[in-house]
Amino acid sequence: MKTIIYGLLLLILGSHWSSWATANLPAVKEQVIDSALLGEKRDLVIYLPADYQNSQHRYPVLYLTDGDIQGPHTAGTVDYLAKFEQMPPMIVVGIVNPPETRARDLTITPSDKQNPNQLENADRFLAFVENEVIPFVKQQYRTLDYQVLSGTSHGGQFAINALVKRPGLFHGVIAISPSLYWNKDQLLGLSEIALKSHRLQGRFYVSMANEESTMTESYQRFVDLLARYPSDKLVVASQTFSNETHNTTVLQGQYAGLKYLFAEWPIQEDEPKALADLQTKFASRSKLLKTDIMIPEDKANGYAGWLQYLNRQDDALALLKWNRANYPQSLNAHTALIKAYLHFKMAEDAKAALKDALQILNELSPEQKAQLEALFT
Repeated sequence: MKTIIYGLLLLILGSHWSSWATANLPAVKEQVIDSALLGEKRDLVIYLPADYQNSQHRYPVLYLTDGDIQGPHTAGTVDYLAKFEQMPPMIVVGIVNPPETRARDLTITPSDKQNPNQLENADRFLAFVENEVIPFVKQQYRTLDYQVLSGTSHGGQFAINALVKRPGLFHGVIAISPSLYWNKDQLLGLSEIALKSHRLQGRFYVSMANEESTMTESYQRFVDLLARYPSDKLVVASQTFSNETHNTTVLQGQYAGLKYLFAEWPIQEDEPKALADLQTKFASRSKLLKTDIMIPEDKANGYAGWLQYLNRQDDALALLKWNRANYPQSLNAHTALIKAYLHFKMAEDAKAALKDALQILNELSPEQKAQLEALFT
């Protein structure tokens, strides 16, 4: 039985495997922003999804600190997970934080600063991201409003500060080995105030590696705060990578964080899905990203083939009819429906489906017409 299920999964995913083999790699763009807020030019490294150039789709965006270092592997993780439908394809915007400005960019200012009304350090850099980077990306690329922020170490501190200071700006936040000890655990106090008010929102993932006590003690206190002040608006997960160091934890942290943020995205592959099941899943995906996402033609055909194998006639035909109605110019959609009718010994319905195909399909070549008619021989 496991062998049969595996074969059926390959049938469903077959087109994805073949398209993966020939797909383009994510495209990389280097951009420069002349920032009025920072008073300097800043570099961005932008990774576009593999199918960006060949589609008109809009994409959610992952904003990433230390983008020159963390960008390549994060873009690869996003690409891999998206290919296996564990998350949507995303534009990855790597914001470069060079060594000479990194601490200034990403760490919060002491609470006893002389002018509390003047934005400094992480708060000023957050204003730069919100008011200059995000509008720039939206103007230059096809984006959806769904946004994620991810950072590691000081970047993790920056991500948590953004969650606390600008709740709702990002729908998901990932903080990997955040430097919460900074300024005598100042961010813990700010976090507690925000958690008590229940104004934080979205999905939040935080992790820690096997690190020195300065890092782990502050992290544990932060995790305790998250547990002490639960909220229906903020969904939280924490994880410790005991076999990783501060420098090696990022790859696993990004993978686990993205899987968590999009935990409801995958379609469980242990059983076939009928039309209603797929419609429910894609309605959930559409609601998350606030855009209409239709069941892909190849996925509908694949699941219909599984249902057909199990002799679930009504379910298989319903899915194939839906597919033909929604992809009327697809030769594959028409062919699959005709084959299903013949499989279920519904000859008259198969002939009617052939007639429909010949009438509906535009620019049908003689070879394609012969291919359809050959199904009856």
